[in-house]
Amino acid sequence: MNSEDQIKYKVADYPFEKCDFWHYLKIFYKDRGLKVLYQFLNRPHRRSFSRGLIKKFAPTGFGLEIGVGARTICPTDRTILSDAFSAHGVHDSIDKIFFKGSVIPYDDNSFSFVLSEHVLEHIANPLKTLEDCIRVLVPGGKLFLFLPHRDRTNDSHRQLTTLEHVIKDYKMNVAFDDDTHVEDWFKNVVKKGLMPIHYSHLSKRDLLKTRSIHQHVWTEKQVVEMLEYLNLKICYVSARVKDRRDSFVVIAEKRA
Repeated sequence: MNSEDQIKYKVADYPFEKCDFWHYLKIFYKDRGLKVLYQFLNRPHRRSFSRGLIKKFAPTGFGLEIGVGARTICPTDRTILSDAFSAHGVHDSIDKIFFKGSVIPYDDNSFSFVLSEHVLEHIANPLKTLEDCIRVLVPGGKLFLFLPHRDRTNDSHRQLTTLEHVIKDYKMNVAFDDDTHVEDWFKNVVKKGLMPIHYSHLSKRDLLKTRSIHQHVWTEKQVVEMLEYLNLKICYVSARVKDRRDSFVVIAEKRA
């Protein structure tokens, strides 16, 4: 057991934001500057649809966001913001706690919801991470997954990841820094001129070290299949997220 596995946090000790609205406006301003004055009035930029899903399916209780990145759609007055890295591409993370998603340092049944947005596709062993997400959910708790849709992202030339593939990765206990998909990424993304601009300054080594490539490629159908395999109840599925065009969303519930 390494030192990371031994760390344990308590939900009550986390410094939640007192006002979610002002925190959201502050981080949006930091990212966009004065453009925020216009964009904040634009409904898609406020992510009202996505925030509404959280309000509908997890209206109360504390939540955990895995891999928060530079912005969040979660209510920060009741959500723990976590990440494995302090920066992603050219953006600094707004997280307050660091850990890898496969080793969540909280007790069983700690959260009413767990959310990740454009994170799971970067993780070499997604079933291992999902397994720990389910562990920390209370019975009836919700798992929110916002993910890039293969057909509407730079993954459009890549093959979809099957359930059999992620089961094999789990059984082989594939490591966090697995490099299996690096060459596929360079062949079907970088060499086709589809490299995301915020990662373009990183070398191949740095891309792998920071988990900046997409290890897996999905549509909502493969993710539903994966969550059902884990015995979760599917609550909501949409192939399109109204306020994030490149994404789909699946919401599932931990059975009692």
